[in-house]
Amino acid sequence: MTDQRIALLLEYSGKNFHGSQLQEGVATVQQEIERAVAILARQPLRVHLSGRTDAGVHASGQVAHVDWPRAENSAELDLKDLDLKELAWRLNGIMRSDLAVVTMSFVRPDFHARFSARRREYVYRILNRPQRSALLKDTHLHVRQPLDLKAMSDAASRVLGRHDFSAFRSTNGEKSSPLCDVERCEILNLREGELEFWIAADHFVYNMVRIIVGTLIEVGLAKRDALSVSEALQKGDRNLAGPTAPPWGLTLSKVSYPDEFRLWELMNQEMR
Repeated sequence: MTDQRIALLLEYSGKNFHGSQLQEGVATVQQEIERAVAILARQPLRVHLSGRTDAGVHASGQVAHVDWPRAENSAELDLKDLDLKELAWRLNGIMRSDLAVVTMSFVRPDFHARFSARRREYVYRILNRPQRSALLKDTHLHVRQPLDLKAMSDAASRVLGRHDFSAFRSTNGEKSSPLCDVERCEILNLREGELEFWIAADHFVYNMVRIIVGTLIEVGLAKRDALSVSEALQKGDRNLAGPTAPPWGLTLSKVSYPDEFRLWELMNQEMR
């Protein structure tokens, strides 16, 4: 009997996780999901995530997949006897409260949460006012000084398109291509003092979003001009970009897949 591949849409607060990927001796998102899955499947199963998030980074649209074996005896949980809505409830009842399954769907065997992904979208939240917030401290970066949003938007627009983002990558031995095609890069002023920086691309290098945010904040504080972003992109020198913004303002918002997988359509149908 073949396994049944299931896609999961996940959300989590990254505050108390040491990132998403498995690490020895520390709590991670993957470890917690696999712990819950193993309890229900009565055997260890590997859960594959669409990509990693660092310690402190949140997600509202992380995607994962798992191959659930068909039951060989009555003691095992067979998905033919359990709808996915109930399976999500059971997983959420086992997992810690800062991680949740939003929805699930059966998918084709060739679907892969990471390698089938075609676009990822992140949002970085900033609280720009003199006084800190007790309610937003774990999800927003607090910047006390007034930010020049017009200058920041000018700088952000220079990131759009296909560029070499070597200047906006942390040095950690990463060997992936620095070429990324940025489809969206904008700053939204939602209400007084609450800003959102949105960026979507086909590919991201390590710490790219947080370094772009750190650079834009310097532009907003008049510590550099918007042209410096273009210069950093052209020269590929990490020293020409700004600092890496802290992780807690960042959220993985959405992972998109080719239409052939009909992933979100299937998920909506499964959870009605």
